[in-house]
Amino acid sequence: MSKIFRAIGLMSGTSLDGIDLAMIESDGTEYIKLIGSDYAEYSNEFRDRLRNLIFQNPTLEGVKKIENEITILHANLVNNFLKKNNLKASDIDLMGFHGQTIFHQPEKKITWQIGNFQLLALETGIKTVGDFRVRDVLEGGQGAPLVPIYHFYLFKKLSKPSAILNIGGVSNLTYFDEDLKNLQAFDVCFGNAPSNDLMHKKFQKEFDENGDLARSGKVNLELINKILEHKIFNQKLPKSFSRNDFDEALAPLQSLEPQDILACYAQIFAEILAKDIELLPRRPSQIVVCGGGAKNKNLLETLQKKLGDIKILTAKEVGFNIDSIEAEAFAFLAIRRILNLPISFKKTTGTLNLEGSSGGVIYEK
Repeated sequence: MSKIFRAIGLMSGTSLDGIDLAMIESDGTEYIKLIGSDYAEYSNEFRDRLRNLIFQNPTLEGVKKIENEITILHANLVNNFLKKNNLKASDIDLMGFHGQTIFHQPEKKITWQIGNFQLLALETGIKTVGDFRVRDVLEGGQGAPLVPIYHFYLFKKLSKPSAILNIGGVSNLTYFDEDLKNLQAFDVCFGNAPSNDLMHKKFQKEFDENGDLARSGKVNLELINKILEHKIFNQKLPKSFSRNDFDEALAPLQSLEPQDILACYAQIFAEILAKDIELLPRRPSQIVVCGGGAKNKNLLETLQKKLGDIKILTAKEVGFNIDSIEAEAFAFLAIRRILNLPISFKKTTGTLNLEGSSGGVIYEK
């Protein structure tokens, strides 16, 4: 029997809301069991400084200071989780630490996730795997999305073919059928980032709860059709994006009322997803939505209306935790790194490594 690892995964996404933690047991393939999950929200003050780091031109000292701060926040979450669950560091085999993406230009072979991986290992006493995306980018891939291999095994009991739509700050789509060789994935376009940024700027809120404000807005189809001509919405596969890549394309919307902007964001998302589905080998019978966007009822309704015959479901509706799946995935990827199993593939990130890229760097406690 294959060794069953106990692993913790940590994810701080492009939505900039906080840190998700998940603990799983897995052999890195077929066996997966979620043991527990936790979450730590960023303070408004820290979130603002993190935004400034991404949107402005920080000094190297500024980057390194926040890098250590964000690492300590992760370490505190891990240590508190262990304490609450009567666990010791020695009960955990390893930890997957994604870090916070602040820069992503894979065409230049650059992707940067800040996080002091060695510091986290020392602060928690747990062997840590970090730098998941770098090797893939150096091997000609996009470095994203990395979660698809986890989607394949986690959702294996779903009817085939199916697709998993993860909506964080950026959104990505995973397609799978019975054969792992047919696993395909790519970033779709923006996710929650533009809406969250607008809510923060106009209303000092972190998100549009349930998409209620967007639902009250009007969709400007004429303007949307012009925006959809922008090159960023017409890229060939493989494709991946950073949270700010859409600022130029979406700029024409900024003259509208906030609720109308939000309504247009949802419609643009639906239009792009509908077009991307045509790139898949077969039309999926259902799309399961996870990530923060799965809680946006207006967005889900907009997707269902556009896609028609494809049933839109949330991960919760099929028995999974909407919030922890990405964190679970990085625990799973850490296990695969220890086992020297690939975490990304030609049809998911575009890596030129035909055997798949086995990204991740191991940091000892």
